[in-house]
Amino acid sequence: MQMMTRRGPRNPHRQKVTLHNVGATIRRIGGYLGTYRKALAVVFVLTVFTTLSTIVGNRVNGIVVDRYIAHNKLQALLVVCGLLAAMYLVASVCTYFQNTLTIKAAQQTAARIRQDVFANLQRLPMRYFDTHDTGDIMSRLTNDVDNINTALMQTFVQLFTGVIAVVGMGAAMLILSPLLTAIALLATLATYTFSRAVAKVTQSAFTTQQQALGALNTQIEESVSGKAVVQLFDHTQQTLDQFAQTNAQYTRAAFIAQAFSSAMGPFNNMTNNLAYLLITAAGAVSILNGSHTVTVGVIFTFLIYLRNFTGPINNVLDLINTLQLSLASAERVFELIDEPPERDLPDAPATPGATGSVRFEHVDFAYDTRPILKDVNLTAHAGDVIALVGPTGAGKTTIMNLLTNLYPLQHGRVLLDGTDVTTMRRRDLRRLITVVQQEPFMFQQTIRENIRLGRPGATDEEVKQAAIAANAHVFITQLPQGYDTVLAENASGISQGQRQLLSIARAFITKAPVLVLDEATAAIDSNTEAAVQHAMTALMRGKTSFVIAHRLSTIRHATQILVIQDGRVVESGTHSALLARGGAYADLYNSQFDPA
Repeated sequence: MQMMTRRGPRNPHRQKVTLHNVGATIRRIGGYLGTYRKALAVVFVLTVFTTLSTIVGNRVNGIVVDRYIAHNKLQALLVVCGLLAAMYLVASVCTYFQNTLTIKAAQQTAARIRQDVFANLQRLPMRYFDTHDTGDIMSRLTNDVDNINTALMQTFVQLFTGVIAVVGMGAAMLILSPLLTAIALLATLATYTFSRAVAKVTQSAFTTQQQALGALNTQIEESVSGKAVVQLFDHTQQTLDQFAQTNAQYTRAAFIAQAFSSAMGPFNNMTNNLAYLLITAAGAVSILNGSHTVTVGVIFTFLIYLRNFTGPINNVLDLINTLQLSLASAERVFELIDEPPERDLPDAPATPGATGSVRFEHVDFAYDTRPILKDVNLTAHAGDVIALVGPTGAGKTTIMNLLTNLYPLQHGRVLLDGTDVTTMRRRDLRRLITVVQQEPFMFQQTIRENIRLGRPGATDEEVKQAAIAANAHVFITQLPQGYDTVLAENASGISQGQRQLLSIARAFITKAPVLVLDEATAAIDSNTEAAVQHAMTALMRGKTSFVIAHRLSTIRHATQILVIQDGRVVESGTHSALLARGGAYADLYNSQFDPA
């Protein structure tokens, strides 16, 4: 079934997103990573090996300084250096595989998150899209997921491997010299305290940045989609000014977030340099005082240990902006994943077919707090043609949205062959109803696949027959690749009338018993209208048809015409009966055909 034109209210304001629970967000990302626990276990083993290699190698370097260099033992020095070189080579190979496995796990995790977001997006009710900007949704699916991927490959991977390195190096440092280790821990504590304070500020700043990015994407999407309108109404400068304002808001938010987080790097470097200075001074004082436990080799080894101890910590702290940005992005992404999708009732029975009888019983509906439909009643027997007419905004399309269960019914019942549509499986309901919209949407696929969208299992011959029935076959065969012609974005390479004929062909192939024509000829010229009207007449044959029309000349032969005003059915009857009554329908009809 084709999607109905969205008529619900649009909320232009961005949704407020805050970091409610950092721990829960990290655990949830960890849950995705848990799928690759075997690969991460191998990474753990490799990391332990490379850490031990670094600890042993650094300690041997200190021993070399004390025993071989100081005593001029060149031959033994060469042997030890050769062994260390071989060990470092093996450690480098292990590091390569360790990085490869972690990157693969990160990429696959991001792919699963992206798949979950897109899958839930396809199942969300139309009301969600009425109240959320398209650009913001796109930003969550693309930019925010990319931020998570970057964090997984950089921050979380370095955190995973860094914990092992920090624990290993910390234990080696403590064994080597408790005094020097105490100095190193004080420097680390200062770094942690400062980073924690900055993180509280950057959490909010990066959330604001992602909100501003979503607004920026929304404006870009609107300006590209509405480019013709912008140029025709000479709105270019105003669009540029508005974009400059939104761009400035995003730039300001990004600057604040990056400026705070960038303060960590210089502070960390300062504390590390001070730690190196204090450790060297403390070690030198111990040597001058005749200590036998602290030697030049011990100081040399300890400084290398300290570098390997603080390195992983500093790497994570330097990437704290990436971490904060990814956490803000992750909450936005998980918020979209957690949006409740459309769900069928657990015991909803299968409905393989229907005759097409439709009945509305005392239906009320409001998109928000403003009532749209008020006590609507109508009955359509199988094969009837029901025309819905009335001013724009009266509720005509809303009636069809409720028939297809695109929006939750609030009061009353809508029945198809005596079954409440809200109790039917949506996939069954939407196979029984097909819609031809005023502005049909075509995907960037071949014409064949666009027609086959109505019934994916249709054969090429059935596609051709549907196109012939819709009067589309002739113009299709005149295209360079015929049915295999790939349409440009929303079929911009063909005319509006040709797009409508393809939409009718798509409806033909569904063979649904109920048909909705939503102002299907309103956007095409008079010359093309005749071909489209002929195709629609053939399409309506044998179906229960609902025709939403502004051109009243197209509905003269309808079984029943309903006049909708302010959400109510104010008149119903045949064309001739309503004209004879001289009421609302007669006024509408005469306003279109009055020579004056």
